[in-house]
Amino acid sequence: MRIAAGCVIGVLIVSNTVVAATSVPGPKPAEADMLVGAYYFPGWSQEDRWFCVRANDKVIHPLLGWYREGDPEVANWQIKQAVEHGVSFFAFDYYSFRGSEMLENAAEALMRADYADRFRFCINWCNHAAADTQDAEELDRFADVVVDKYLTHPSYLRIEGKPVLMILSGYSFVMTLGVEQARAAFDRLEQRCKGAGLPGLYLVFCEGEIRSEQAVKDSFAAGADAFCLYNYPYAGTDFTGPGRGGEATYEDLIAQGEGLWKHWRGITGGRFWPTVMPGWDRRPWTKDQDLVRTGSTPELFERSLRLARDHVNADRVVMIEAWNEWGEGSVLEPSVEWGSAYLDKVRDVFCPGAGPHEDVDPRSLGVPLPVFECELPAVSEWRFNFGVEGWTKANASELGSTWGALTTLSENGDPQLTSPLTYLRCEDYGRFRVRMRLTPKAGEAPATATGQLFWSTADRGLCEDLSVHFPVEVDGGWHEHVIDLSASPTWTGLTDRLRFDPVDEAGVAVEIDVIEFRP
Repeated sequence: MRIAAGCVIGVLIVSNTVVAATSVPGPKPAEADMLVGAYYFPGWSQEDRWFCVRANDKVIHPLLGWYREGDPEVANWQIKQAVEHGVSFFAFDYYSFRGSEMLENAAEALMRADYADRFRFCINWCNHAAADTQDAEELDRFADVVVDKYLTHPSYLRIEGKPVLMILSGYSFVMTLGVEQARAAFDRLEQRCKGAGLPGLYLVFCEGEIRSEQAVKDSFAAGADAFCLYNYPYAGTDFTGPGRGGEATYEDLIAQGEGLWKHWRGITGGRFWPTVMPGWDRRPWTKDQDLVRTGSTPELFERSLRLARDHVNADRVVMIEAWNEWGEGSVLEPSVEWGSAYLDKVRDVFCPGAGPHEDVDPRSLGVPLPVFECELPAVSEWRFNFGVEGWTKANASELGSTWGALTTLSENGDPQLTSPLTYLRCEDYGRFRVRMRLTPKAGEAPATATGQLFWSTADRGLCEDLSVHFPVEVDGGWHEHVIDLSASPTWTGLTDRLRFDPVDEAGVAVEIDVIEFRP
């Protein structure tokens, strides 16, 4: 086997099993003059999670490839890339409710990585449950899960010797319990930490909605040590979230961020960690139904980083959102389109004595990478010989498969059958064919009704504009319908999902023998 220069590779013998050591070149850390943290979104452990990014050629894509998050080799690459550019730690988005764990495998992989001892991490508890569930019992259950498993790990981030715990909505505990009871609950969490051999707990409320000084004072009284923000993509706009499309500039985002830092620095008495965003483009997830921040460049990102240096508190911490929010276009991790240019700006701003540096492209080393192949599924025909074949329903009874036909009953005038993911290049398929039988309620006369086919694409969400109507017979007989899709000007691009509404009448028994797309 030929090994590229600089790679660390070999074999270990463990219980008579041969295990390959890491092929990731050893990190050459760059020393930052303050703590630089990056939020980490752990949503990439399954191949199909990457499909929406893979299918959209207008957004950025990971340089490492469609990586298998949860594999320690992925963590080794990410540690190397981070520490060589002055990133001090990841704040893993962490989901837990009633003692469960969700999307925890990225943090677990980092703890098992060969280079874990050269990096730090902490938990950012994304407690998205209803505010009235954020009570003392919920905090106790959370402690049962995380204190021994994460907070005691040698690589866990500490300030003043205490493990740092970030809570996305720490103030919800204050709202639910009141200041005194919240203080008692957080004190009990701190005692759990001390019982595990830790000197206490450093608690950071990662808020977004708090604006009053009183709420901040109450949070400090309840036990918060500092505040930070996760992100602020809609600041200064009339957008509050997905629902419609629009644009605003990245330069405006820089100004909005600085305004927020000044505000929070004032109401927290300086106990605030500013957050810098590399960009915002949620088209992989929301397509044309959200705000896009246009014009982000590494140079503008550097300007935002330098402004953030002026707003740090005594902790000297700057956050970046995020390392890998690929579905939201807010990404620090190396990309195909930019390489390590954004990371290089972190090194330039926070590692003034680091000197020159040469980045390693993982694809150039000639070693296997921990990635999925990520071939987009492209199914153009369903005959329902082996069940419902991934189709789901709304406004219809339970789907079944009988003698090679998909069966259901319309519950109202808008029954909807939705396909599994299928990426069809519209230009390759000019016709839609469906053979089906629609049977009216007993005693009702046959009727003519309307069927409708919808499609969404990698760029556009499901909407009336992306659909065709055609007449259907509700007479209990089998009928074949062939629709000329090439006549529709919106049948273009790459589909990702289809929705078929077989009839616009209630109480109709639906049997579908075949659905297919033809050239």
